[in-house]
Amino acid sequence: MANSDQQDGSRLLRRYRTLCEAFGLGRARGVPLAPALRDELADLEERLLDLLDNRAEVRPTVAAPRAVPAPLAEAAETTPESAAAVVFTDGSAEGNPGPGGYCALVRVPGKPERELSGGAPHTTNNQMELTAAIVGVQAAIADGAREITVITDSEYLVKGMKSWLAGWVRNGWKTAAGQPVKNRELWEQLAGLTRGRTVSWQWVRGHAGHPENERCDAVATAEASRARRSAS
Repeated sequence: MANSDQQDGSRLLRRYRTLCEAFGLGRARGVPLAPALRDELADLEERLLDLLDNRAEVRPTVAAPRAVPAPLAEAAETTPESAAAVVFTDGSAEGNPGPGGYCALVRVPGKPERELSGGAPHTTNNQMELTAAIVGVQAAIADGAREITVITDSEYLVKGMKSWLAGWVRNGWKTAAGQPVKNRELWEQLAGLTRGRTVSWQWVRGHAGHPENERCDAVATAEASRARRSAS
């Protein structure tokens, strides 16, 4: 994608995200979005989907492996098999809770790059962040990865896996305040997937121009919109 297209896409995505947040908040409060803003939201949705379709096919469920662009394929062929797989993830929810979506980009040395995405009609942003990580790590493991680096803009996910998880398990899945851990089933899935494997967790600032993070954000946001349309 040309630099001008990237800038245009980023601008559209920022405005789209703002309107989605307004839509979700309005629905939670029983105040509908103004007709002009609803029309603008629909128009932005179409334009963003067109931009996404120019780069890759986005599916509402987990996508099949797709061909990697030639430069990435050549890099994969020359990467040592011992190198770590990299998984980029993001999750989104309108209204939080509300319709949500997730996306994971999976790069395993010697394998085609994969983009996996999906959505749910009623979920939270954190649940989608965890789901993206689960789907991405599962795919990396299925492709034979022995070491995995997960890169995400979710501090909740990174702090949970690096700092909180061991204490939750020791405390019988209770927080330090004695409350049940939220999203326990998803955390347990991640704990099981990573047990006995070398998995590192890296946080990046969201909406700061990180190419893979921006891509995952765009796809997750589109999946949340699909989930909203399907539920309406």
